[in-house]
Amino acid sequence: MNEMHAIVNGTTRVIFLLMSLLLFGYALLPDYRAYTLGMTLGLAAGLINVRYLSTKVSQVTEMATQTDKKRFSFGFVTRLCIGLLAIMIAVKFEQVSLVFTIIGLFLAQLLILVVALVFSMKNKH
Repeated sequence: MNEMHAIVNGTTRVIFLLMSLLLFGYALLPDYRAYTLGMTLGLAAGLINVRYLSTKVSQVTEMATQTDKKRFSFGFVTRLCIGLLAIMIAVKFEQVSLVFTIIGLFLAQLLILVVALVFSMKNKH
């Protein structure tokens, strides 16, 4: 379980680094402001989804050790609503690119794989 938290924390750091670079791009490249805002919005919503899912997985592992039989959900509807909220913001404001918001939502999930691969290669040696 400690490895999962390390991977999620590493992913959080990478996403914050990307978001800060995107905000620098917003300030320095006025022609690409819609793209940088869309990607930043998508990464922020994706980060919320990543952190929420890791919390839910931790709760499932704790419930697996208990003898109580309870129904448990991974919060799919909540994560879907967070993504839909980001998309609705992108549609509402024309200063935000919808395509880059969707890319940012997926990029946050893909970064978990990259960080996990780097983490596993780092721990092998």
